[in-house]
Amino acid sequence: MKRLTVFLLLVLPTWGLLSGCLRRAPLPAWASTILALTIPIGPEEIYTIPEGKKISFDQLIEQVDSSKVVFVGEAHDQIEHHHIELRILQGLLVKGKDLVVGMEMFSRSQQPVLDRWSQGGLTEREFRKETNWDTTWGIDYQLYKGILDEAKAHHLKVLALNIEREWVSNVARNGVTGLSPEDRSKLPEMDLTDKEHRAYIRRIYDSHRGGLSKDVEHFYESQSLWDEGMAETLSEFAKSSDSQGKTILVIAGNGHLVFDFGIPKRFYRRTPFPFKTIVMKEWTKEPDMDILSPPTSAPLADFLWITRPNPPEQKRPRIGIILTEKEQAQGLWIERVVPGSPAEKGGLLPGDQLIAVEGTEISDVTEIHDALSRKGWGKDISLTIVRQGEKKEVSVTLPPLKD
Repeated sequence: MKRLTVFLLLVLPTWGLLSGCLRRAPLPAWASTILALTIPIGPEEIYTIPEGKKISFDQLIEQVDSSKVVFVGEAHDQIEHHHIELRILQGLLVKGKDLVVGMEMFSRSQQPVLDRWSQGGLTEREFRKETNWDTTWGIDYQLYKGILDEAKAHHLKVLALNIEREWVSNVARNGVTGLSPEDRSKLPEMDLTDKEHRAYIRRIYDSHRGGLSKDVEHFYESQSLWDEGMAETLSEFAKSSDSQGKTILVIAGNGHLVFDFGIPKRFYRRTPFPFKTIVMKEWTKEPDMDILSPPTSAPLADFLWITRPNPPEQKRPRIGIILTEKEQAQGLWIERVVPGSPAEKGGLLPGDQLIAVEGTEISDVTEIHDALSRKGWGKDISLTIVRQGEKKEVSVTLPPLKD
């Protein structure tokens, strides 16, 4: 069974998503500087941490030059973040770096496809089909196109970091102890003892009502497994002969990198190679809790880049459903409805079979994204579903743009 995401329920936070705090303490100077920023945001709002010194892009590239691994954290749907990632990749190439691009967006089993892509053996259409992009990642391919095209043009290895999604989902539902002995034996070494990380993940759990997890411990184990799996993949490659003389540029969601909680600390535990972290945060009126109320005295990252918000016309309405495909079945199946979402308010339920949008039959998530974009913010959209064998028409009101 394949999972698709129409409303990407990020289990790791971006600016403005969280409320409440773990503790109140005097803000460090760098945080006060960031919180004082107002629109318009400049194109290079790059700051060193903990000094809070503003630097240029060229200075950033110079300061990460000696690192074996450069981690770059993104908000997956933030357009400017992907432009910056491509710029960093190109900046390191200009410095003469022999690059490998590690990406959260691909799982280990997809590595042979990535290798064929890097060597020019696949067209974009073939690549998207063989990686099942829309079912394994689900974010607009165009956001990542520049990075992947650059890797192909320069024959750069793209390293698939992620473990199989089913492992994380199973642990989220049942916990590590709920797995069979055979499945447990396949898991990477996991450190579950970091109290600050636990408190941080608890804040996320409370914000998102746990996602697939009904138990906070299962949720914590699943998030740790996700990070440990990517750290293990990265470490094994970094220790291999294929990594000799190469710099690894890692692209992952911010939540996997902030405060070194996720991949960086777990990578370093396995492989004490020098690394730098760059975290990107989109400016909004409501400050990010990672900055306003950090869960630890450790720095957020080595560098923080504050970016401009997505242009309103480039944002896509989302309705809040997680979908799965079933072999030889029409349409898509709703696995989960996000609490409080337009989908829940419209009456959609887990188990509903979604077969058409606005009267047009659908077969993949891209068609749904396109239909939502065409309909526009604040409008009603008609969905045809099958529930318990009966066909129904359901109207869902898309959120207004301000949301």
